[in-house]
Amino acid sequence: MPHVRSLLRFGFLLFLCSRVAYAQSIQQHWVGRQSAENSSQAITLNLTLSPDLRGTVDLPEFGASGIPASNLAAHSGNVHFELIGDNSTAVFDGTIRGDVMDGSWKEGDHAGRFELRLQAAASSAIEKPVTFSNGDVRLAGSLLIPPGDGPFPALVLIHGAGPEPRSASRFMAEVFVRNGIAALIYDKRGVGGSTGDWQTSSFDDLAGDAVAGVQYLLTQPEISKPHIGLMGSSQGGWIAPMAALLSADVRFVIVKSAAGVTPEREELARTALLMHDRGFPDADTNEAVGLYQQMIDYAFTGNGWEQLSAAQEKASHEKWGGLGIFPKDSWWFRFIKLNFRHDPIPVLTRLHCPVLVIFGGKDPNLPVDVSVANVNKALASAPSGSLVVVFPKAGHDLRDVHAPGEPWSFEKFASGYLDLVTSWVKAEGTSSAVPAHHP
Repeated sequence: MPHVRSLLRFGFLLFLCSRVAYAQSIQQHWVGRQSAENSSQAITLNLTLSPDLRGTVDLPEFGASGIPASNLAAHSGNVHFELIGDNSTAVFDGTIRGDVMDGSWKEGDHAGRFELRLQAAASSAIEKPVTFSNGDVRLAGSLLIPPGDGPFPALVLIHGAGPEPRSASRFMAEVFVRNGIAALIYDKRGVGGSTGDWQTSSFDDLAGDAVAGVQYLLTQPEISKPHIGLMGSSQGGWIAPMAALLSADVRFVIVKSAAGVTPEREELARTALLMHDRGFPDADTNEAVGLYQQMIDYAFTGNGWEQLSAAQEKASHEKWGGLGIFPKDSWWFRFIKLNFRHDPIPVLTRLHCPVLVIFGGKDPNLPVDVSVANVNKALASAPSGSLVVVFPKAGHDLRDVHAPGEPWSFEKFASGYLDLVTSWVKAEGTSSAVPAHHP
């Protein structure tokens, strides 16, 4: 995201503060909804008025917070800001009348209205910068603590694949904090303020990082020591149960959108589904899946480089574009060898604590039916409170996926998803029962 530019002159700052309630506050929170085409979405504009005008936007039903309000400008009662995404930009233009801000927005082919009202800020979470270590790796993060008297139950939030900073987990952390649950988020090793290199790390290494986060929470007076859990999304959903097996102090686990098969099988299935969804014929799909299998076989055996190199080059000229050109010494082959044959099912069968497993029924990244069946079988004798839930219309991120021909609407979390997660943590994460530990 580009740096937010302040275009507010000092004279208008005085005007703005004189027109609205809570004028003495440097922070303002404008809360309401945006609407279009018989659909609406909650939106909050958070403004900092001094010393410069800055802003962020929260979209709680979409699952995002702290989005920069880019190109923010205010003049003569008019307000302008933009939300710049990967593929499009939403442009908002409105006016302020007392404690009401309203106007229009446009993004691509879609346009509508928004109306926000100035509200006093809710009690803010306490946020502490933290560092903790797993061997030689130093992890940097933030501990978000609810307002009020503790100690509080807490979770360590574990990243998905790739170079995820702590900000990727912030929205979910804030959801937990609003429900009286502390949350530790951290930069993945090799990202942001953390040392190490996720590209050359095994799932065991990453599970050790999560356990180090648990150990840090045990030192904090605001945290209830018997009520610490883990939540992992996607790749993190494989790692969270592994970390739980390493620590008797983990009392509950949430697994979100993690395949109930090996990464190898998941990636081959995902490739086939992606090719199909993009309309490629079976011959191209088979070629793509075959090339990926060839890459995996080379990673494990070290044999067949000349054939793989030629296959990568050939595929790069096909209509489907290939899978990329990876050199012989690419980190990707090392990562495959370290992790692609990890089987999550035996790990789930050994869990000593309750586990909530969540799938989106329309997740394009994994074989949903097979995963659900495998996980249900693995949890047949799981500790009391364990649960497998499928949201039928949701995708990998647990937002509803709209079928072709359905009317356009704002992207939102599946109905009931956030309530399920928070209520389950309150029920299982605050239980006084101490589960047996089976290393």
